[in-house]
Amino acid sequence: MVFRTSYLVPASSNEKRGVLDYLLMLISSTIKPYFIALRYLKQAIKNKISDINATDINSFATHQDMKTRHNGNNNINFSSEVNTKSKDEILQCKAVCTNLRCDYGQESTCIYQGRRYRVGETFQQSCNTCECKHGGQVQCSNKDCTKRCTYNGKVYQEGEKFQDKCNRCKCLSSGYIQCTNNVCHCQYNGKDYDVGVSFNDGCKTCTCQTTGTVQCNSDRCGCYYKNSQYQEGQTFIDACNTCRCINGQVDCTTRVCQCTYQGRTYNIGQRFGECDECQCLFSGTVQCSNKRCKCIYNGNTYRIGETFPNGCNTCTCKIDGSVDYTTNPCTCTYKHRVYNMGQTFTDDCNNCTCQHNGQVACTYKTCRCTRKGRFYKIGQRFHEDCNQCQCLSTGYVQCTTKVCKCTYNNQLYNVGQTFRQGYNTCTCEVNGRVSCTNNPRNCFYNGNSYGIGD
Repeated sequence: MVFRTSYLVPASSNEKRGVLDYLLMLISSTIKPYFIALRYLKQAIKNKISDINATDINSFATHQDMKTRHNGNNNINFSSEVNTKSKDEILQCKAVCTNLRCDYGQESTCIYQGRRYRVGETFQQSCNTCECKHGGQVQCSNKDCTKRCTYNGKVYQEGEKFQDKCNRCKCLSSGYIQCTNNVCHCQYNGKDYDVGVSFNDGCKTCTCQTTGTVQCNSDRCGCYYKNSQYQEGQTFIDACNTCRCINGQVDCTTRVCQCTYQGRTYNIGQRFGECDECQCLFSGTVQCSNKRCKCIYNGNTYRIGETFPNGCNTCTCKIDGSVDYTTNPCTCTYKHRVYNMGQTFTDDCNNCTCQHNGQVACTYKTCRCTRKGRFYKIGQRFHEDCNQCQCLSTGYVQCTTKVCKCTYNNQLYNVGQTFRQGYNTCTCEVNGRVSCTNNPRNCFYNGNSYGIGD
């Protein structure tokens, strides 16, 4: 191995020493196994550094060759060449070394997957953390770094492929699922069919295509129309229209087959009317003779358009000689009684009227009050115990709120009533309370007790 370096030779002695130190440092940092020999050389040079000059450096570099033995087998040569023309010119040095691999304990770096790391340095390898150890060894954690994907409740490994119906899917490193976008079914007449499935539609055979469309054969298989089967090319009549089966489809004319006249329906060609004869034409219109006719109703004759009463109903003589009339009921039935149309009557305090539709309409006045199972008329006054009550127009009863009885020893007494309680007299007050006298029960005399009357 050859190392070359070039630098400017300094002028002062201190700078000379710096040049030699730099050269020795460069050699020692590059060829580590020879630290001992280098220290020896450096010490020898330092001992003479006070007397050395540019000429000495040139002489030393030209005539000094160091030779030593390593392990008794390998030769190590150090040679330096110094060319100096003046103290300000460039000094060039070179060293020639053997390319030996030296073992001096633990390595100071690690190489892992093509990259170099210092001892103690940590780095990431996927989801694991690695550290460069002494001896050039790399130690990593042992986590499972396999990426997974979840799809329809199932877990797949990174790169794993699987089938989803008619589509191919793959689990990506990002954790997402990538699938093809094939159409897996077709919809036909409200039903779903898988791709490739064939089915019948009448006499046709249909197949669900990968495009999601249904393709059916074009065989001529007749027509099905209003619950009847017709052959291809067959012609048939539908009411007043002519129809034909073509390529499985029924094609019919679009004639109007009925006429509507005065609320009634007539078939094409049909004739109707008494004195004024009418006919339903193919165009769907009605043509009449427009004769002026009369109407005969209940033995009476009426002109066309004439109106006349019939009870509570109104009748009209139509152009075709018929009579049209309303159907209003002419009486009302209310609480098992019959009333004529427009008749008014009373129901309790309410007024009622028999209407034209046969229904009875009444006012909604409140006519009485109910109190403890008894009925009272509006405005009627009555007593309830010691309180006075009145039936209001709202149908509610309003009473005073006097207390009418007293309760004493589980007995009821009317207001003002007096009663005996032992040697005392009690009275039921208007506030519902009982007041009693406070007579003593015994008499005491000379230390003796005597009852009342003793």
